[in-house]
Amino acid sequence: MNLCRMCWKSTLLAAALVLQGKTLLVVSAVDTLAFENVVSKLKADAQELAAEVERLYANRCNTETMTSCINANYAECQTKPYPQEKCLAGPSYQIDACGSSQSPSCGGLWDTSVSSVRIPAEYATGPGGNPADPKQIESICFSRYLDEWFVQKHAADLGYWRSYGVEPRSMYFGSQNGAFRIYPARQSEECGTYDHRLRPWYVAGSSGPQNVVLILDTSESMNDHNRIGLLKQVAQRIVSTLIVSDRVLIVPFSGSAQPITTSNGYMFKATSENKEILATKIDNLKAEGSTKFYEAFDQALDVVEKSAEKKIAASCNTAILFLTDGQNTEGPDLGNVTALVDQRIKDISARLNQSVLLFTYSISEDSEVHAYPNQVVCSVEFGHWSKISQDNKIVASLSSYYRWFSLSVGTENNKDFAAWVEPYQFQTGNAWGTTVSVPVYDRSKSPPLFLGVVGVDVSLDALDAALATSGANATTSQELRDESIRRIVEYSDASCPTTLGLSPCELAAHRSFSGPGNEAMCGVTHTVYTTSLFVDGALPVGGPGLVKYPQRACCVTPGNSTESSMDVVCVAEAGTSFIRLIVGVVLAFACFASYYLSKPYR
Repeated sequence: MNLCRMCWKSTLLAAALVLQGKTLLVVSAVDTLAFENVVSKLKADAQELAAEVERLYANRCNTETMTSCINANYAECQTKPYPQEKCLAGPSYQIDACGSSQSPSCGGLWDTSVSSVRIPAEYATGPGGNPADPKQIESICFSRYLDEWFVQKHAADLGYWRSYGVEPRSMYFGSQNGAFRIYPARQSEECGTYDHRLRPWYVAGSSGPQNVVLILDTSESMNDHNRIGLLKQVAQRIVSTLIVSDRVLIVPFSGSAQPITTSNGYMFKATSENKEILATKIDNLKAEGSTKFYEAFDQALDVVEKSAEKKIAASCNTAILFLTDGQNTEGPDLGNVTALVDQRIKDISARLNQSVLLFTYSISEDSEVHAYPNQVVCSVEFGHWSKISQDNKIVASLSSYYRWFSLSVGTENNKDFAAWVEPYQFQTGNAWGTTVSVPVYDRSKSPPLFLGVVGVDVSLDALDAALATSGANATTSQELRDESIRRIVEYSDASCPTTLGLSPCELAAHRSFSGPGNEAMCGVTHTVYTTSLFVDGALPVGGPGLVKYPQRACCVTPGNSTESSMDVVCVAEAGTSFIRLIVGVVLAFACFASYYLSKPYR
């Protein structure tokens, strides 16, 4: 009888979802592993994709890999139409910019036979908007062989995802040098604006859950050259990359420190709501007053330690970012500041049983300003100083801190690591979903060389459907969605890589490479050998001139029914037949009855 009630409840829930425009396949209500199985599959898919990227990278130096793409064009807005573009049917493939006058199931051009490439505008400096950096060219060339894997994976999984009422979502690889490859191919709406390295899925996949502390100089001198504006920009950028498993604290300081905390004085959990609160606080920062280092560090570390004691802080790596453009003018001397920082960081590291990294940044024409930020990082176990020589380098310098955490994620102990991001709205289809991401390494190096991050998207509709079949204790579609999100957040919190471990020589090498050379090495003498094989030259231009987005991306150009981007044939993608559930009034002896309609997905 209890089993029957459970099944009947699941059937009614399925009916409610169908009435709201959702489709799902109801399987056994006692299958409590359905949701976990979907999550496990997504993680396995991402890890398989990461392994394929690593394999292709290992073979990148063969002649065929490099010569086969020399005549290609990778300028986003000048690229020729993809070879097998189609107007794919289904809401997952809708593109808002193509207009609402078209068929609701046929709005944009997609190509499931290939992937497409995106490059930030700052790197598209070659002829015709192509990349000129040999490292990016190398990444584009070796990763183009992912297309075979993408196509096979997409075809193999088509029936699986359609059984949950959705289409397979995007898969992609973002390299650490800025090249981004995404499948299936589609045109970019705003060319050159997408930098995956600033996206939560990429940062989470390269670092894992983290505590991020921003100690920011807001003294009067920060008004010079609009440094306060740049400081706000970098603070906003860092906060925007954080995910729900991260914790964040912002401490502006001048003659006094004003930690921006929760009402209880703790670090913020980086939820979407809290990030909006912090964004408003950052916008309101003003530059005024003197400079007092001791109070800034003392109050910041107080909040971190308090959050750690109450288990509010993430039990993972911690990054403390300290930016100043001046010298300490008030309070205890620098010797006391250094002693405070050294001891408190040791205490926090011991409490969390994880690494605490101190990053200091100094920007000034006065050489004396740089002395202390360099000195204090040499007193802690993991410290790194950057001398910012130009004001326009502030944003890029501070927002790259997470790359250090990628050093620990690549160890053998973390080979099973994967990160999940808080659900967000996809750019196409007006659907909500999430991403599981996995880092990619050259594992022939020691420590492994970080190459980038892969990601696999999934619609929340699929997770809701899987949850419904698991007999979840939810009675409405909103409760089901809330439960899906809650579980995704739990998966995100659970993925913490092991602690960072670097030898003194490795630490010095990284300080030298990403800092101002020998000045940043804390007196360690070493020799660094770096060898790489890159393709020389830029990719030739191979496409037409600049074409507006609707003409490149839409089945029919909005506002002009006679101007067609292609012969409009809206089709369902070929694949194995799948089952669409229609739930009406359901009665059955076994408490599990449904009608199935086998026909192409619309």
